[in-house]
Amino acid sequence: MALPVSFGRYQVQSELGRGAMGTVYRALDPTLERTVAIKTLNPDLPEEVVAEMKLRFLREAKSAGRLNHPNIVTIYDVDVAAEVAFMAMEYLEGQSLRQLLDSSTALSFDTIADIAAQIAEALDYAGRFSIVHRDVKPANIMVSPAGFAKLTDFGLALVPSSSMTQTGSVLGSPKYMSPEQVQEQPVDRRADIFSLGVVLYEMLMRKTPFEHPDMTLFTLMEQIVRAPVPRVSEQNPAIPPAFDALLARALTKRPEDRFQRARDFAEALRNVTTLAASAQFEADPAPSGDAPEAHETLAKLLADLETSSRTQTPETLNASLRQGFHYLEALARRIIQATPPFNASLDLLFLGVLPAVVLSDGVVECRTRLLDGIEVVDSVTLTYRMSSQKKARVALNPEEGRFLKSRLEAAGLKFDCREIRDASGVLQCEAFLISMEISASAVLRGDYTAQAVEIVCSNVGVLGPARYRLGSKDFDETIWEFGNLLLGFPSRFAGLRLPA
Repeated sequence: MALPVSFGRYQVQSELGRGAMGTVYRALDPTLERTVAIKTLNPDLPEEVVAEMKLRFLREAKSAGRLNHPNIVTIYDVDVAAEVAFMAMEYLEGQSLRQLLDSSTALSFDTIADIAAQIAEALDYAGRFSIVHRDVKPANIMVSPAGFAKLTDFGLALVPSSSMTQTGSVLGSPKYMSPEQVQEQPVDRRADIFSLGVVLYEMLMRKTPFEHPDMTLFTLMEQIVRAPVPRVSEQNPAIPPAFDALLARALTKRPEDRFQRARDFAEALRNVTTLAASAQFEADPAPSGDAPEAHETLAKLLADLETSSRTQTPETLNASLRQGFHYLEALARRIIQATPPFNASLDLLFLGVLPAVVLSDGVVECRTRLLDGIEVVDSVTLTYRMSSQKKARVALNPEEGRFLKSRLEAAGLKFDCREIRDASGVLQCEAFLISMEISASAVLRGDYTAQAVEIVCSNVGVLGPARYRLGSKDFDETIWEFGNLLLGFPSRFAGLRLPA
């Protein structure tokens, strides 16, 4: 069959795959000069199937199209050309997890945990938009040569405020369904956590936990609803026992007994080699900032994150930046997004110790790009706010006062300044009263030519801009110290600062 020439502005280059419902093509977007994947809907489908498939097609565009995350396939466009509905999406190198498992490719335990953790992070991000995927399975997970895992096919996703959602319907692939899906009960993001638990089990055992030879669909569903999860370490002693506790938590029958957020699942997966019992998977309660041990608790959290970071040994700059992304995500989640919030005593250069500062609104984003045809991390961005009900008071000599004033203006801070003169009218110092509402950010960008990381900060450890440049090895060894800088603790970063 001859290839179509184009779909809209997209110029078809080759066919990637064909199924009963449609075909996927590799194409060029000449406007942006990038390769895309074109997913089409077969116009010759039986009439009774067309309506449902169109709903699924539009549901995928609507759900995935609003999500921007490094572990979720990006949807660029959806349209109709010559009566063929098509979707333009990110072109993904690599294989599906289904293909990897079917090919008997050996996967290390670290790789298995990493793939599952990346998908857990994707699910957590989708959950922020109240989107439930409902069809998490190996065929819908792509793994790139660089180790990136991406969640695809949101065609069954439950989208909030949409007439296309179907609560109470049996949707999804039977082996990966949660008990509530099997029983046609309402589902939420915890159903996806169960399905990802099944995928994790399959990566470890090369079979799903509830399937048996010659079983019927009915008996499979019965097993999902009632059967306990077999312990993987008993079936294969080489598997770390920590996976047993993790799977038991993810695959418990009652949603309220599972991980309540996929991000908690991701954190447990990243620490699976260091956690010894399921009790340690529980998140530590955030202490009150008024307690005298709050500063010690922050230091302990940083030490825990440092230990977690050291367990991963990246061999390339791409892996180093991925590690930095996961570290900063955990830092933001455990400290900046803590409830109740931590009250920190930050020592910010040029301002001194700030009064009872609360860190909030921590967001970490990761952007990727293609380098020689392989997807790599381009940049990692952390943004957050520092605020206090009290105002900072600073008195400086005239020269220092002029410098601080320029820094405050550049940082966009509101302040009042009063000149203090002696009896003869000579200016002795300037007294500042500064409103403590500060936006802070850090952008980590990879220089793949020099195998280095450049970090550009604003109001992190020092008022105003600062730049750092680290070789890949230095970055691996000091990334956790960035948390020290952020919280005002002694940090090697202070000695690495370059002119802004």
